[in-house]
Amino acid sequence: MHRFCLRSLLFLFLCAAPAMAQDGVTAWVNELLRNKDDAEVALIEKIAASRTREGAEGLCKAFDAVGSLLMRREIVRGLAQWAAVPDGEQPAMQKLADVAGMEDHEELRSEALTALGRSPVIGKNLLKLLVDSEAPDAVREPALAEHVKLAGADDAAWYRQIWNLKQEQRKDAKGNIAAPELPSIRLLAFQGLVPYLDEDELIETLKREINPKIRRAALATMQQRSMPKAADMAEWVLERVDFTGADRAEAARILVDRVGTKAVPKFLDLMKKRDVTPEDLRQEMADLIVGLGDEATDKRLAKMVGRGKPHEKVFLLRATAKNNDPKLLAAVRKQLGDDALEVRCAAAEAIGARRDRDALPALRELLAKSKDPDDLRIALEAITAIEGTTSAWLKELAGYCSHADREVRNAAIEVLGRARDKRQIDVLLAALDHEDWSTRFVAIDALLAMRHKQGVGKLIERLGKETGRMKRRIADVLWQLTAQPFEEDAAAWQGWWQQAGEKFEVVGEKELDKAEREREKRRLTARTVATAKFFGIKVESHRVIFVIDVSGSMIESMYGRFVGKRGAARIDVAKQELKQAIENLEPGALFNVYAFSSGVARWQKEGVGANTEQSRKDALEWVERLGATGATNLYDTMKMAFADKDVDTIFVMSDGEPTSGEVIDPYRIREDVAFWNQHRKIKIHTIAIGGNLEVLEWLAKDAGGTYLQMR
Repeated sequence: MHRFCLRSLLFLFLCAAPAMAQDGVTAWVNELLRNKDDAEVALIEKIAASRTREGAEGLCKAFDAVGSLLMRREIVRGLAQWAAVPDGEQPAMQKLADVAGMEDHEELRSEALTALGRSPVIGKNLLKLLVDSEAPDAVREPALAEHVKLAGADDAAWYRQIWNLKQEQRKDAKGNIAAPELPSIRLLAFQGLVPYLDEDELIETLKREINPKIRRAALATMQQRSMPKAADMAEWVLERVDFTGADRAEAARILVDRVGTKAVPKFLDLMKKRDVTPEDLRQEMADLIVGLGDEATDKRLAKMVGRGKPHEKVFLLRATAKNNDPKLLAAVRKQLGDDALEVRCAAAEAIGARRDRDALPALRELLAKSKDPDDLRIALEAITAIEGTTSAWLKELAGYCSHADREVRNAAIEVLGRARDKRQIDVLLAALDHEDWSTRFVAIDALLAMRHKQGVGKLIERLGKETGRMKRRIADVLWQLTAQPFEEDAAAWQGWWQQAGEKFEVVGEKELDKAEREREKRRLTARTVATAKFFGIKVESHRVIFVIDVSGSMIESMYGRFVGKRGAARIDVAKQELKQAIENLEPGALFNVYAFSSGVARWQKEGVGANTEQSRKDALEWVERLGATGATNLYDTMKMAFADKDVDTIFVMSDGEPTSGEVIDPYRIREDVAFWNQHRKIKIHTIAIGGNLEVLEWLAKDAGGTYLQMR
């Protein structure tokens, strides 16, 4: 009897447990719906942990009821826990797909798409629907990226359709001609398909594909699978002067792997032909020769150093980087006196990399006698590479922190910051008051690197005098040094410093991490405000230049944009985005507009213009008159923009590869802009429309900006 009662009680408890749990979930959901944004995050976590259908449906309702980014994000994370959980997976994943497809906030979209990628069946199917939908490419691209992570053989046909090797013209659901697919989406589809392609299909890809990144992926796949024709195709790609330097550099790597030193004669022949051998290909071939470590090749090239045209000399300096033969080193030092700046730069880099102390007299002579600021800069950098951060050199370097040339001055300040020698802090504090914004900018970063309390008071003083990007940067640095939450409020910082300054110590990593979590919570619960944007990228700067392409191809239609019922031309969209950005610039922000095709037209002939009601009106009228014609002169336009001493941010929008100007080699453009910007710190944002514009991707990446692709 006793045993029977125990069994009965146990049975009744087991039957009641789901109901009890269900009642708990119901109560939690009701509490969340009642309190909304005032509810505790832990309540969402409890509902998610239930893994019940009621819990999933409750969180779906709650997402629409709450308003703060924090609560909506936590609900998305909660719904993600139903991935591959039969009870409730369908409504949870469907809600996540709705968030991914319709939510304006990028952070929520990203969280939702990642969550869908954790659901191998339902989530995967919803990702496919998103890619096939008319959602923005900013949604479709990451959706496809998540889908590819779950790829299987049964997806191959769909990936092949998206990839569309032959670039066949297709119609959309309404019967209209569909726009060509975004290059990055085609690349993702190819990456999902590539495991199922055979050698013949990969060769066809190399011969027909227009996207350089896909060509490189196809060639790399042939090499990885050790396909019989990999070497032949690598040699074929290397010879294709119409392919990008990056394509041919990939081919060069494969050729060396397959044939070793037999590739060297081909490399030496190509390096002489500057017109058909891009800069990145020459650099890669030189590095591959170094990697071979072949004694006979090294001896042969050592005898050639100093001969030929400037680009040949640069190649040879790079290709002999690990050869320390005394005669060669003497020849390298001699190149510091070459007529071409690019040769002198390469020689200084080679000397610095070897830490060749015997070159110090020649470097100091360059430092003392040259009238070219670029020589001073490269000499300073090479001597720093050799001397390191010795006290004597830092003391000497401090003297250059007030040099008349910006590049020399900023290079010296950056080295002092990295050295963290507290004895030089007065030099950095003085640089904070320099009239050149870029010098103040590198001084701010140098003080962050030094992490000395003496810099905090000076940064607070400077905060009240700066605007735009500079003010934002000082606020960020003050946060990293103090963990105080005053953002850009100069008065609040000053009040705090008066109270805390005497006893203040720079915060440690643990304290900053703790404060960062609180700061993130405040960000997620704060209300957003409208700000100026250009193609969706926030304009934080108060010294900005907008650079837009007005070449002939800009008259083509832009996917998803309309003027009335007709498709909007790219130039129409560029002008619309530009006018909206100008109208929403913060008061006092300085700006200019460059329109480039074969040449360059500027709204303001000199510098960045004042932002007044009349100047904005004038700028808008100037923009409205722009038309599209001519070639694409990117290099001269960027060079002109960098000549503006005030600009700290550049937005570049273009729809084609460079076709005119002083330089049209995309990688050379990248190298020169990076050289100009090394100590200038201009942020560059780029928008590429309708093509495979790797040069724009490189410019943004190198300068810490944002790169967007649009159709």
